[in-house]
Amino acid sequence: MTSIETQRKLIEILRILDENDEAIGARTIAVSLNKRGYPIGERAVRHYLVLLDYKGFTAKIGNAGRVITEKGLNELDEAIVGDRVGFVITKIEDLIYQSSFDLKQRTGDVIVNVATIDKNYFDRALKTVAETIDSGYTVSPYIRIVEEGDKVGVVSVPYGSFGIVSMCSVTIDGILIKHGIPSSIKYGGLLRIENKLPTAYTDLIAYQGTSLDPIQVFTARRMTTILSAAQQGDGIVLANVRTVPSIAAEKAIEVLRDAKRAGIVGWIESAPQIEALGSCSAGDVIGINIYAGANPMASLYELDIPVKVHSIAALMDMNLLDQRL
Repeated sequence: MTSIETQRKLIEILRILDENDEAIGARTIAVSLNKRGYPIGERAVRHYLVLLDYKGFTAKIGNAGRVITEKGLNELDEAIVGDRVGFVITKIEDLIYQSSFDLKQRTGDVIVNVATIDKNYFDRALKTVAETIDSGYTVSPYIRIVEEGDKVGVVSVPYGSFGIVSMCSVTIDGILIKHGIPSSIKYGGLLRIENKLPTAYTDLIAYQGTSLDPIQVFTARRMTTILSAAQQGDGIVLANVRTVPSIAAEKAIEVLRDAKRAGIVGWIESAPQIEALGSCSAGDVIGINIYAGANPMASLYELDIPVKVHSIAALMDMNLLDQRL
């Protein structure tokens, strides 16, 4: 790793391998790198993979491609800070501008999360997800079940598993922006629910300056009590905060209400001029709070159901999210 630029490319390849549950080849990696702003051809990727193999960070699995090794995971964890800063927010912005959902026509692409779950827990997992959706702590009640071997974006559903696709909250940012309202996602957080009402954030992580999605961090660390909130009206759920200009507040509320009528129900209708449930807003912007689309899948962690949640995973036609549990 002789230069910062080379190191960034190598770390990005390790990230891509880590995000996939199965071995992938140079062509797939090259496509992913190009989407992330690294215009690298398949031939160059093969060169980098040879170097990563030599370092022990990756391993070749027959003709299937490469996987990341334990040593590679450690290297990824210790990656230079400068390379990691801003990675997630860049990915979010790319997907926001690629999303195309039209509120009037109710067609187009939305941003989705994907969870892969052990097939042995199919019935229990669906019952738990349905319970969370029915409680209202989600972006949309519509999901899609995908089978083993299927792929959503860069996420492959491993054999012996099934997948659940749900709408991601940043879909709403795309809708706002397409209505001429600049929306900037700021924080992912843990939101306290008391007597079925959101009260305040207990923890927040800024999207700027982090390589990890805050929602995924809170989920993996099992810091939620979503099922308690769904069943008893008291608990901790996932939500996030974005800001829009104060001058656009009235129009933003109108768009958010239209979104709810279209089945995108995640907006928490707190008065926008008040601080965003404990998160600070400056005078020229207002905070908008939205339940995380990962809440239904994150609830599975609370029951120790084997699940891996990939938040902000891909784009999907809204019409494919056609199942309501």
